Amino acid sequence: MTRPGPKGISPNEIVRAGIALMEEEGADGFSVRKLANTFGCDPMAVLYHFKSKVGLERAMADALNAEVKPVDPNAPWRERLADMAHQYRALALRYPQTFPLLTRFWMTGPSDYRHAEMVYQALDDAGLNDQQISTICCGWYASVLGLATAEVGGMLQSATQQDIAEVEALPADQFPVVKRLVPVFKTQKPGQVHAVMVEMILDAIEQQLTAS
Repeated sequence: MTRPGPKGISPNEIVRAGIALMEEEGADGFSVRKLANTFGCDPMAVLYHFKSKVGLERAMADALNAEVKPVDPNAPWRERLADMAHQYRALALRYPQTFPLLTRFWMTGPSDYRHAEMVYQALDDAGLNDQQISTICCGWYASVLGLATAEVGGMLQSATQQDIAEVEALPADQFPVVKRLVPVFKTQKPGQVHAVMVEMILDAIEQQLTAS
């Protein structure tokens, strides 16, 4: 067990408080000094276990990764990857401000390594070779985390009334397809883009197997 640092503050307490602060303040408003103020201590006491702000943020990202549950190793490889993809979306919706930290690090720590092993194993069970596993795993993570980050950032959310009004005001001769899609923009459901794109990614992996 990791010992508490100065002021008797444990690393886990600091990480959870850091996540709460980032959710409240956002990435731009987050600072080690503000976090230290919540404990009534010096910023260096907060960084005692993490060495730097980057180290703290990496630990916060790994704490989020720890909330992703192990997938069933006996399920088909597609189901395992889809399960993890949907869990990451749910994680992003729970922690919209902190979740983007997961895209900043090659690995966030122990929890991330465990999940990567599950992804590697699923791709191995699919029949990919080692070079394909390494490349596709990186691409899978970039795609899945990127989709979830884009959704909580606003890009994949349903169009607002203001968005629709802007599209409807466009000249029809210059934007015929964009204007034709207005009814679709109005009815697109939350998570629809994520679900479709995850299936397309899995289809692409199967096509790679066929090509091999």
